[in-house]
Amino acid sequence: MDFSRSEQLVMEMLWEGKCLDENGEIQAVELSRLLTKKYGWQKSSSYTFFARLLGKGAITRRYPKYTLKPVIGREEALKDKKAEVIRDLFQGSVVNLFSAFLSDKKVTPEELEEMKALIRDFEK
Repeated sequence: MDFSRSEQLVMEMLWEGKCLDENGEIQAVELSRLLTKKYGWQKSSSYTFFARLLGKGAITRRYPKYTLKPVIGREEALKDKKAEVIRDLFQGSVVNLFSAFLSDKKVTPEELEEMKALIRDFEK
């Protein structure tokens, strides 16, 4: 699923889940307040992004209090984006992707161990 930068920020807040109630929902007015506090957005901007996300099927809306709920998870939403990045930036090669990160030498020993563990788990 293709999100604009602002739509992505809304979804990240929802995926994080701290703002959601026990039903995994939040009233639009409250989400708008949180977005204003965090990013300085106007209420109308927030509601524009909500409408776009509704149109894309990423969230649902329930009345009467305009309650929003994410219906698509982070992994599912970013699946196509990951494939696009690997294809366009790394010539379709996961090896090139890892090489690019490792060549920066900003990978900590702990992160390197995590990567090795991921590869070992993948092989199983």
